[in-house]
Amino acid sequence: FVKGFILGQLSVIIVMILVLRYLFTEDVKRVKKVIRYIPSRPSSNTVPSVASAAAALPNDHVTLKTYYDVIHHPPESTDWLNVLLAQVILQYRQDANINNRLSRSLDRVLNGGVLPSFVGPIHVTELNLGQEFPIFSRARIRPSDEVGSMRAEIDFEYNDQVTLGIETQLILNWPRQAFAVLPVSLVLSVARFSGTLTIELMNPPETTTKPKIPIERYIAISSYSDFILDLQVQSLIGSKTKLEDIPKLTDLIQTKLRNMYIDKLVYPQFLKVKVPN
Repeated sequence: FVKGFILGQLSVIIVMILVLRYLFTEDVKRVKKVIRYIPSRPSSNTVPSVASAAAALPNDHVTLKTYYDVIHHPPESTDWLNVLLAQVILQYRQDANINNRLSRSLDRVLNGGVLPSFVGPIHVTELNLGQEFPIFSRARIRPSDEVGSMRAEIDFEYNDQVTLGIETQLILNWPRQAFAVLPVSLVLSVARFSGTLTIELMNPPETTTKPKIPIERYIAISSYSDFILDLQVQSLIGSKTKLEDIPKLTDLIQTKLRNMYIDKLVYPQFLKVKVPN
């Protein structure tokens, strides 16, 4: 009995060491260093100034016909947009309180892709959509990368406590399939999210010949890299012997999530919304 007990404890310790070593092999400091080199705004060498872009626009440009002065027009309020979005978010919060349909949808999304062989099914254990609403402000029109084109810029600020809790298992498949299983619980909270969104209508390059395929027009939505994303991560690894709130695991998750946002939405990357021809 004593030998079996000792071997069992040793196997659990070995599994935890292997898993933690696998999780923490990535150098978080190196990834953060890459983030710091991303420019906060498009370079002044590539984006024309407001005055030069305005001078290059023809007299019949849309700004003249819509009475918008790119140089002197003050930033506009987006209170109407804040009210509409708040109503939508409030409806989702009410639905989440009445039923767990949103949690089930997140379950399907998290398990819909191809999970690694060492990760078990993911289950949502906690979902809190907070109490506050995002606030958009200071909407303005600015020159785009191309002379004669423009983009809209809108600042946003969101201070709240949006929480998502999940449970899963880390599976050790050596020396045999499912040799050991390590329970993992994570609680991710977003406390603050702010930055500047850009919205631009992207037109295809001009051509004198008729295109063979339909011309694609779309709206590009992106964010400048001087955003603030304040994340809080709580972790619990193990069943009997538990490791709680491991600092390096917290840093790794925070860095991964920030990198995902940068790779998908931070300028020059963007979210594409197709516009019908």
